[in-house]
Amino acid sequence: MTLRRTFPTALGAWLAATAAWAQAEVVSVAPDGRIASLRQARDHVRELRKGANGEREPVTVRFAAGMYRVTEPVAFGPEDGGVVYEAEPGATVVLDGGREIVGLSAAPDGLWTARIPEAAAGGKPFEQLYVNGRRATRARTPNEGFFYIRKPLARAVDPATGEEGPATNRAFVADRRDLEAFAGLSADQLKDANVVVHHSWEVSRHRVASVDAETGNVVLTGPAPWPFLQWGANQRYYVENVRSALDRPGEWFLDRDGTLYYRPLPGEEIGKARVVAPVAEAFITIQGDPDGGSLVEDLTFRGLTFRHSAYSLPPQGQGDPQAAVNIPAVVMVDGARRVALEGCRIEHAGIYGVWFRRGCSDSKVERCALVDLGAGGVRIGETGMPAKPEHATGGITVDDCIIRGYGRWFPGAIGVWIGQSSDNAITHNDIADGYYTAVSVGWSWGYNETACKRNTIEYNRLHHIGRNLLSDMGGVYTLGLSQGTSVSHNVIHDVDSYNKAGAGGWGLYNDEGSTGIVLEGNLVWNTTTGSYHQHYGRENVVRNNILAFSKYGQVMRSRAEDHLSFTLENNIIYWRGGPLLTGNWSDHKNYRLDSNLYYEASGAPVEFPGGLSLEAWREATGQDEHSRVADPKFVDAANHDFRLQPGSPAASVGFKPFDASKAGVRGEGPWRAEADAPLPDSPPAPSPPPLSVSEGFEGDAPGEPGYTPASATLSHGGRPELSAVTEETAASGRRALKLADAAGLANGFDPHFYFSPRYGEGLATCSFAIRVEPGAVFYHEWRDGSSPYRVGPSLWFRDGKLFAGDRAVADVPAGKWLRVRVSTRLGVHRPTWDLAVEIPGVEPVKLTGLPVAPGLKTVDWVGFVSPAERPTAVYLDDLELDVRP
Repeated sequence: MTLRRTFPTALGAWLAATAAWAQAEVVSVAPDGRIASLRQARDHVRELRKGANGEREPVTVRFAAGMYRVTEPVAFGPEDGGVVYEAEPGATVVLDGGREIVGLSAAPDGLWTARIPEAAAGGKPFEQLYVNGRRATRARTPNEGFFYIRKPLARAVDPATGEEGPATNRAFVADRRDLEAFAGLSADQLKDANVVVHHSWEVSRHRVASVDAETGNVVLTGPAPWPFLQWGANQRYYVENVRSALDRPGEWFLDRDGTLYYRPLPGEEIGKARVVAPVAEAFITIQGDPDGGSLVEDLTFRGLTFRHSAYSLPPQGQGDPQAAVNIPAVVMVDGARRVALEGCRIEHAGIYGVWFRRGCSDSKVERCALVDLGAGGVRIGETGMPAKPEHATGGITVDDCIIRGYGRWFPGAIGVWIGQSSDNAITHNDIADGYYTAVSVGWSWGYNETACKRNTIEYNRLHHIGRNLLSDMGGVYTLGLSQGTSVSHNVIHDVDSYNKAGAGGWGLYNDEGSTGIVLEGNLVWNTTTGSYHQHYGRENVVRNNILAFSKYGQVMRSRAEDHLSFTLENNIIYWRGGPLLTGNWSDHKNYRLDSNLYYEASGAPVEFPGGLSLEAWREATGQDEHSRVADPKFVDAANHDFRLQPGSPAASVGFKPFDASKAGVRGEGPWRAEADAPLPDSPPAPSPPPLSVSEGFEGDAPGEPGYTPASATLSHGGRPELSAVTEETAASGRRALKLADAAGLANGFDPHFYFSPRYGEGLATCSFAIRVEPGAVFYHEWRDGSSPYRVGPSLWFRDGKLFAGDRAVADVPAGKWLRVRVSTRLGVHRPTWDLAVEIPGVEPVKLTGLPVAPGLKTVDWVGFVSPAERPTAVYLDDLELDVRP
């Protein structure tokens, strides 16, 4: 246990407790004994202490091997302190919060079924299932990858109230083809379905209020933390818990009538499989009264396994701003001192593992395994500043633990999370296989005062996180003022973020306002967007680290501020391909780089921002006065052996070798073997499908200025009212998009909007209805992404005529709707384009084989531009953009 100077009495208290427990009375618990459960054991201890005249003698409660059912959490108060609950030596003791499903039968279609009346709607339906010790997949579609939100809905009708209101974070437009799973569902069945939405660094779970298969509109029962598409186009989601999605081995579905359906994996046998549904949501609550000074003290759980806990999605759904911070834990601790979990296991949980929440001190989680967790591992403190000193939590140790397979229900959860809490020690842990940050420290954005200081994050092994699913993460992630905090001697590797630029994935990540942190002696390799990143902060020290093999830049600095943001010195930075420094390095006086050893492993020249050599960079900026470019001579960097060979030039820049093997759990044998069990590489992030646009403008509120079609970018020249949905006219339905023009705009090409489809092969097609008013000038054009760009199909409407390129092909009557279809076959040697136009009262125009610019191979820009220089308007409707094989 690491001792913190803020809690000087901790060692004496633990030693005194240990001596007392050596003389403690022993209570025996057995599955078939007189005392046969944790709750009965707690009650028996209470009975033993009655009549003790306030004396509280230590007690040891010892569990015989076996399984002990838990259906609801067991509460411990101040009267329950001074007790050790432990397994008999060598015994496997499981406190199981699940129930085994019996009576399974095989249906002709290969499904296993069981009738569970108490799990029907109105009873206690379960949302997780475990088969043979494996978390089974609740029926979902698509099975791999995602659907993609086309656009948010500005307003929607709430089916519960019948009232219309703002809805950008609780309603969106889907591709109509993606809504087939909802076909034929009743309103109650819709609410049982889940829509699971990914938001860069978080995931929200929703119930469905309504689906309109005609418009693609999806309305949810509650809001997401942010408006949809807040973090960019192609926002991902999938649909879960609908019967039609039960199409893959390993999936299951619980019907509203209590019928369980499971599609077995190859090799699973119905008579031999153990199928368990969780019942208990938590196992232990420890509740003292910090305001009244009545704490739970000296309570230890040792050698126990807590298995199978549930989570049930509330009617409004669940979404958090970060770190799944509103999700509780199976062991909840408030108002406690000297609480310990030693040698325990928490596995197959629906929520977090352990949370020392309010008014906790001198406590520890030591040599415990927390695996297959719905949320994260251990939480310390709260998100808000303590209202009074008695509410502060600190002096918590998480040491020599394995936290693996976290975030299985809430991917945004953290391995170990520290909020507004100081003087904690996170040491010698192995944290792996999560979808977001391994260790997060702090909960304050900016430079406001915090209660998060002097935390020690040292000698941990943090690896295989992100898994190409979420973004904006770090092996260690920090926030806010954190003076006295050390993030040192950790080994961090394989941080794979979904986003490959901007909000990506880093090994060491000082986010907003991070201040006063020392990051020293860390070994970081195989990250996505940098071994180290500081968004913004003050006076951090990044010293004597090995930072290697980031894919898209090695060190990143985002925000320039007028103070010393960090000092980066005595580091070895080693990479293969890509830039060394990314982000903002223009304010040379506000950071300090020196005595670093830089090397590009392929032997390519080392370039600093602006393409400068080290010498030119040094002269231009005054940075890196004593830095060098040289091969550090690692033993075998390709296989991640970063020990230095004799004669390494690292010593010449002041680098001091360190033993990275000290990071992670201690000892050998099964414990080490569990921590070292190999993990697969992260699966590649699925590519979004080609852009597909279908805009009828019927679901949009008329008159709202600055209207932008889904997945498009709008430029209105400072006049948002120039783009709006209107009911003045429509080619079909009741509404259309009106692009008005005006005199005096700074840019002649405004207003305009464009799509970035990035089509490279297939038949690309764009069709739309258009109505031009007198005096209107309008063009529709396709371009590639080269500089200067090459032009593909190009249509102009001006002077009452339609031009294909420079050729007038038809007269265009003002105030009449036309229908236009443009297409081109990409991926061929010499693409051409075709045009079809329907004009009222005349023969349709059909042109084929029209030329495009030589060398055009991709379509990266499809624009709709109104360059008139006087008040006029163009109306658009029924806009479709797609590519097909």
